[in-house]
Amino acid sequence: MARRKEKSKSGLMRIASQSMAIAMTVATVLTISPIAAHAAPDTVPPTFTGAESSNGESVYLNFDEAFTINAPDGLDETEITAYLKSKISVAADGEHFAPVSEQQSEVYQSESDQIYIDYDNDMQVILGAATIIKIASGTLKDQAGNLNEEMNLHVSPPVIQSTAISSDNHDVTITFNEDVFDNTDSNLGSSIYLIRGTQSNWKGLVEGDAVSIDSGKLQIHFAEALSGADNQISIDGNALKDSYGNVQADSRLTALITANAGGVDPAPADTTMPVYQSSYFSSPQDLNIVFDEDVYNALENDESFLQNIQWYNSNNWEYSLPADTTLTFSGHVATIHFAAPLTGYQYYFSFYPGHFKDAAGNISDASVNTEWFYQLNTEIGLSNGYFSHDGRWMSLEFYSDSNSELVDYTLADGVSHLKEQITISTDHGLTYAALDELDTLLLKGNKITVFFHDGKKGGSIKVKVAANVVGFSNGYQRNLAIDQEIAYNTPDITGYVLSNAASEFVFADNAQWRSQVKVIRLYDDTVGTYRELNSSEYALTEGKLTIASGVFQEGHYYDFYVDAAGYSTKYFEGRAYKSSEVFYVTAPEVSALNGITAKINLFNNAYENDSIGNQTVVFELFNGSTPVSIVAANLKVNTGTYSANFNVNDAASNPNYTVKVFVVSKYSSEAAGLGLNLATVKTQLELDQAMSMVQDYHNAT
Repeated sequence: MARRKEKSKSGLMRIASQSMAIAMTVATVLTISPIAAHAAPDTVPPTFTGAESSNGESVYLNFDEAFTINAPDGLDETEITAYLKSKISVAADGEHFAPVSEQQSEVYQSESDQIYIDYDNDMQVILGAATIIKIASGTLKDQAGNLNEEMNLHVSPPVIQSTAISSDNHDVTITFNEDVFDNTDSNLGSSIYLIRGTQSNWKGLVEGDAVSIDSGKLQIHFAEALSGADNQISIDGNALKDSYGNVQADSRLTALITANAGGVDPAPADTTMPVYQSSYFSSPQDLNIVFDEDVYNALENDESFLQNIQWYNSNNWEYSLPADTTLTFSGHVATIHFAAPLTGYQYYFSFYPGHFKDAAGNISDASVNTEWFYQLNTEIGLSNGYFSHDGRWMSLEFYSDSNSELVDYTLADGVSHLKEQITISTDHGLTYAALDELDTLLLKGNKITVFFHDGKKGGSIKVKVAANVVGFSNGYQRNLAIDQEIAYNTPDITGYVLSNAASEFVFADNAQWRSQVKVIRLYDDTVGTYRELNSSEYALTEGKLTIASGVFQEGHYYDFYVDAAGYSTKYFEGRAYKSSEVFYVTAPEVSALNGITAKINLFNNAYENDSIGNQTVVFELFNGSTPVSIVAANLKVNTGTYSANFNVNDAASNPNYTVKVFVVSKYSSEAAGLGLNLATVKTQLELDQAMSMVQDYHNAT
């Protein structure tokens, strides 16, 4: 029995072991693995998400996924681009489409999900608020092979229509031609600026200001009420979009916004940042920075302030001021004091944003950049002295920085004694005389200008100015004594260089200068050589320089130098033309309007000479073959339209009136006094062709 028991026990153990194995096998079979989810197939072609444009040009069409151009196989990149262009058309009014291929334009896929369109010749792709760009069906293909259906894309960005201001002047509502939405990731306030005043002062939104979009309109709340009639709001490009996703890439400005009278806060909060006005040195050691209100250090201490300034010290750029520099604030002025005088020739200072604040704690978020300062020494000298071309006035110009204004330090009881401190010599310093009682002085900028009652005709004068009689408004710079000879600038000379006739150049006669002319030199730019004219090649008479025919070669460009003893060399220049080729003129167009009116179109073929010559335009009225009247004007003319009117009573009833037009070098009532013909009659087409050549010349240069 015992053996049977053991046998049974052993059988039970085998059964249990087999059962466990079966259980383990069953457990393994019943394990359920997770089934992978299958994504729905992509059946949607690329979708338009909006256009970005700059004033209607440089249009970018954006889509929600990458695509390729579904062009026929075997095309190269250039051919694919041409294919894309052929599939796009534009309707400015949203209805009447014109193929892009009809315009000179650039059209290409600029990014994997973007198309670029731009017209040449300053033409706009987007015009107005209704522009639609059509892309033909089957043009775009995404990675899944989906092709677009015909797409009519509304691409015009939002346009400002009107602004409204609340009765208390705190809130401005800007309405567009369509609803707008924030395109800045909730940072719209940083894209809004208030511009005020005739000086166009810009101000960003500050603490207490707020911006939002309500019912598709832009709403701006100003903590400080607006005032005056010269407020405008600027909105950065790309800040707003419409329901199609279109954005204007350029900033946009509202019309002027006039604040309501009586709507200003009785005690408005000061939310305006201090505005930089100017800077100046009150001594070679003290730089003063001036603001429109009291200012203070916005940094934690003076050391932090002085270590964050970029400046140029005549030789190098530095990024902090010397350690022994000190800082003082007093009212509207911040003063930086240098331990030693600045003796260099050139200085410039730039303060990073966040340096200055006002009494209300408004911190300036703009850089403050001074002008360039020159010659900080305490004494200022003469940098230049010169005459007007007719000798009627003389300017004495002093070394200065750009904002320096001369101050008269001879004032006593409101009366200037500066004139008494200036004497002149016409004999090179042998004797000096006071200015004439009728001569007058003007101090402006960095100049003393003397206006002579009687113009100076001599070659030069020597000028003495006593020391310390004028200085700059900074209060520490005064003039050095001046004893300097200033050469007289010779008369203006006008005329044309002629290759087939004598060339006449006229000037306001100065007998003294004329008598001292010793040499006339020419430089032929075409050949690259100087030569002196001999006495048989020119004549200098009252008010006229005549250079003989044959001196100049047609088409060559010449520089002229007239050298006179005791005078500055007189210089002028010009290209040589045949006399009849200086101007082209159309036949006169005559109408019986308010008498007889004749009009011509004239082209200055000698455009390179900058119209240096005076000439006479003569309109002559004929009744049949009988001369009736002449209108003549001596002008410095250039390309343009010229007209004359003849007051005759029978203009409407008499068909025999005709007008002839001449452009001549001079005119008088005597037949022998008529100058050279300077014009050739051309058709309007020929005139236009000549003008186009000038445009090509200017484009090339």
